[in-house]
Amino acid sequence: MVINNKKIKLLLILILSIVGVYIGFEYILPLFIPFILAYLIAAAILPVVRFLYRRIRMPKIFGGIISLGILGTGFGWILCYLVDLLLKQLTVLLRNLPIYLSVLGSFMDRFSEGCDKFFGIQLGTVQSFIYSNFDGLLVIVKNKIIPVITTRSINLLIGIVGFAGIILIVLVSVLLLVKDEDQYSESFKNSFFYQEIHIVTGKLSEMGIAYLKTQAIMLGLIGAVCTVGLLLIHNKYALLIGIAIGIFDAFPILGSGLILVPWGIIEIINKDLYSGAILLTVYLCCQLIRQFLEPKLLGSRIGIKPVYTLMSMYAGVNLFGFAGFILGPIGLVIVTTIVKECKERLVITKEM
Repeated sequence: MVINNKKIKLLLILILSIVGVYIGFEYILPLFIPFILAYLIAAAILPVVRFLYRRIRMPKIFGGIISLGILGTGFGWILCYLVDLLLKQLTVLLRNLPIYLSVLGSFMDRFSEGCDKFFGIQLGTVQSFIYSNFDGLLVIVKNKIIPVITTRSINLLIGIVGFAGIILIVLVSVLLLVKDEDQYSESFKNSFFYQEIHIVTGKLSEMGIAYLKTQAIMLGLIGAVCTVGLLLIHNKYALLIGIAIGIFDAFPILGSGLILVPWGIIEIINKDLYSGAILLTVYLCCQLIRQFLEPKLLGSRIGIKPVYTLMSMYAGVNLFGFAGFILGPIGLVIVTTIVKECKERLVITKEM
């Protein structure tokens, strides 16, 4: 009877933990994201702030301003460099757009002719059908797509203004946390639920470090596989493109397939079967690495079986979208930590 009561209690704790994590991630977390981000930034710059305070007795708020300035300058330089690179690439694309349109037109003509021959119909039938429907496509773009783009642009502008306000809140919060970090730390340690919260946050910290290490390993492996594949097809920019695909593959909604698969298909259409086969094989290797190695690495580092980590990623993406790729494993760690701690306490209580 005691055992059954224990099982019922653990089951209730498990259900309440899952429901609590879902409600927290869905409704509460969005309200505190700026302050969580501020806490992470403050934790990152605190060593510098403390060093300046110990060495030259610089007030912590000034040390925080200097640290934020250095961090913001570095981030801004990287962002400006990437934007400049993107604009240069876009300029080259627009300059060569007539050439690309000409190549696309020739490809469509060959494609139409191939369809005519394949279906045994009169030459020019598919081409006439495509061109006759092109005007209708332009009308759809003008009447439906362009107004939507205009509306989205206005919403984007409003979002940018709101984002600037959030950034301001984050910066002010960082300075306040740095300025009174001793008081906040002491207040947190004296709180009633400090031990329970500390156990969960400690586990999450371990998981965060493990996640970053795992992604670094995945980036290196996938970048290396892509680079080798591009070297096999004698690409002049194998290393650069390989690293770029490795970074792109880290995004679960995007992935390397958006680059490698169309590229491979285009090479096959252009009758370069060797290059097409290499690119598609590289994509397959990337998928195998991502699907099988990542859960194993992440699961072994956080003490959770790989299949459970994969299940949590899948459930997280379905529940929370793109952010669920990270929130899923985090939720799994929170639930397992709570259940494990409660289980140990129930055992101790029983023994007493």
